[in-house]
Amino acid sequence: MFNVYEFFNRINEVKPESRLDVGQPDIPVRVEIIEETIESLRRGETGYTNTGGIRELREKIAEVEGVSADKVIIAPGAKILIAAEIASARRVAVVSPHWNAYSLIAHQFGKEVEVIRTTIEEKWTPGVEDIKADLLIINYPNNPTGRVLSAKELRGILEAAEEKGVKVLSDEVYAELSFTRFTPARELCENVVTVKSFSKLYSMTGFRLGYAIGERDEIRRIQRFIESTVTCVPPFVQKAGIKALELREELSREVRKIYLERARMASKVLGGFDFVEPEGAFYIFLRTPQDGMAFAERLLSKGVAVFPGIAFGDYPNFIRISLSGRGLERGLRIIREELECALESRATEGWEGSSRGVSVEGSR
Repeated sequence: MFNVYEFFNRINEVKPESRLDVGQPDIPVRVEIIEETIESLRRGETGYTNTGGIRELREKIAEVEGVSADKVIIAPGAKILIAAEIASARRVAVVSPHWNAYSLIAHQFGKEVEVIRTTIEEKWTPGVEDIKADLLIINYPNNPTGRVLSAKELRGILEAAEEKGVKVLSDEVYAELSFTRFTPARELCENVVTVKSFSKLYSMTGFRLGYAIGERDEIRRIQRFIESTVTCVPPFVQKAGIKALELREELSREVRKIYLERARMASKVLGGFDFVEPEGAFYIFLRTPQDGMAFAERLLSKGVAVFPGIAFGDYPNFIRISLSGRGLERGLRIIREELECALESRATEGWEGSSRGVSVEGSR
């Protein structure tokens, strides 16, 4: 099984000039958010808080999301909320390619993982008619493909899940970074738990702040999980979250514009190669003319870091390019040069490529 963290550590040791590997926003945290964090610390807000989150933050999230505050819970990052849902499931279904934390968490809890494989030929559109799990995890805008489902596509998935009594966990951490119309899953179906984070839009990755939206009974169940594991989110982090939400509309416009411009630029540079132009988030999932792991190693030797497709499921002939990292234009230029070189080598040497089907399920 491919270990994404071991590869990440290797990249850190190499120190490549172009870091197009991780989902770490390179847009600085707004100074107002940092100042509010500092002021909160100076006020002595450093103790335990309510395990579900301070009321002021829950009410602010409820206002933004159009729900009542008792349907919101705060946690130290989105991952622990995802873990809370997986822990209570019998069998977990993930739409692949997918963030490998879903499968890693499921395996940690000893849960079965059912992979719903999608293909680039079908524009990464999933079908869940034959699902046998009791928890389905969906993630749109998608990491790593950048795909955003239409309301019609999403409704079809949710209705199929509802007919089978399958709970849906909708990971919407990139929701505000959608370049097209985005429909929250909870607007189409009640059997949905939504998970969101302050990491992507607000660049607050190190703050570890996330939240979930669900029915009251579901929120109470998640709260019991939080109480038995991480206890609560530090109050100064939650105060930073309140300040971030006050800047939400302004930041949504600014940050979305930046990533859209990068996506268009990357799509132009890589034009003619095989990928679905991103509709949200800040990634391109690109098919390579040779084994993706070998191609990622080849790029790393040229000072460009990307993740191989096997970090996201059974996609050995792909790489994921993050559009949020230093040296983006240089990295994209080198990626194109290496793609052209690989194609030329295959044509002149009769190289057949690698399709040995590296099985990583469930990795990401």
